[in-house]
Amino acid sequence: MPFAGGTEQASGLFGELSEQLCERLQLECLFRSVPWRRVQHEAAADPAGVVLNLGRLPDREDKFIWLLDVLATRYSVASLGRPFDTLADALASGPVAVMGGTPRAQELRAQLAEGQQIVEVADPEQGAELLHSGRVVAWYEIELRARYLWRRLGYSQALTMGEPIAQLESYIAGNTQLDGGQALQRRMADTFVEMQRDGSWRQILVEYLGEEDAERLLR
Repeated sequence: MPFAGGTEQASGLFGELSEQLCERLQLECLFRSVPWRRVQHEAAADPAGVVLNLGRLPDREDKFIWLLDVLATRYSVASLGRPFDTLADALASGPVAVMGGTPRAQELRAQLAEGQQIVEVADPEQGAELLHSGRVVAWYEIELRARYLWRRLGYSQALTMGEPIAQLESYIAGNTQLDGGQALQRRMADTFVEMQRDGSWRQILVEYLGEEDAERLLR
């Protein structure tokens, strides 16, 4: 996935950014891939725990120290051709794919009317495949993830994105007991500015998202 891939071959946007931050700040960092449903619990239980990609929400505000604001994450409905700006519009047009067990799936279920269908998938790639094959008319996903997968799978048909259903800021966040957390927050911010100036952040974005989407994020 574009955010945190969890492998040496593809550590993701946040993974590669964090690796460079650790190197530039001369920090000893141990990276672990943890299933998403356990991430917050494990970070909260480890005084040195850091989450590489966490949306800043009101109910999480006091549970973490928000080390670095990396990028805005938009949640949108992807389709082929006609854009869908609301979940109700997408559901009224046919089956909608969504990652099961996520708040996005709950949002869709809350708007589901009689005769409408949601297809919950276990892997985001399945959502892309369902949309490409025409088995669903829309796919509700994190916009960057949808664009990344569409590009990685090599689909030639243009992916249409409706207006964002929601948007939040994605951070690198740490345990509130993180030693020197406030100082690290300042150092990370300064180093991230350096990476933006020297082009290394842009290079990471292009690697995962391509030139067009990288430029859009950097505007």
